[in-house]
Amino acid sequence: MQEYHEIQATKEWIHNFIIHYNICPFAKRVWDHQEVGYYVERGENIELLILSFISKLKTEKISTFFLLYLTQFPNYLDFLDFYYSCEAILEDKDYDAEYQVVAFHPEYLFAGEDSKDPSHKTNRSPYPMIHVLRRDQVEKAIESYGDT
Repeated sequence: MQEYHEIQATKEWIHNFIIHYNICPFAKRVWDHQEVGYYVERGENIELLILSFISKLKTEKISTFFLLYLTQFPNYLDFLDFYYSCEAILEDKDYDAEYQVVAFHPEYLFAGEDSKDPSHKTNRSPYPMIHVLRRDQVEKAIESYGDT
C-alpha cells in the first residue's frame, strides 16, 4: 500500500531526525505515548484540501498530527501559499488560540537565509506536510523544556 510507505517514511524521519537530533525536545514524549496522527491528503482541489484541514481540527483528539501532501505541492512556494492560507483560516475562525501549525517541505527555506544554510534542514521533510499542534500542549512542553 503506497500510503503506508509514506507514513512509515514520515515516522522514520521523525524518529531518526527530529527526535534523535533533539530538533524538537518535546517530540519524544508524544512519540513515546503514541499521540501523533498521520493523514495522507488526497485530491488537487485547494478548497477541498482546506476543508479537510478544517475538519481535522474539529474532530482530531490526539495531541498532534501531520497532514501529508504527497502530490499536490512539489513546488515549495505553492506549498507555502497553501500553508499561509491554513494559518489565515486558523485566525479567521479563532482556532489560533487552540492550534498552531508548522510547515515542512523537502525544499524548505527560511526567509532571509542563504540557500545553503544548514538551518533549513530542521524543516525539511520527506514530503510536504503541515504539522498541527495543540497550543496548550506546546505551552506545557515549553514550561518543561524551555522555549525551543
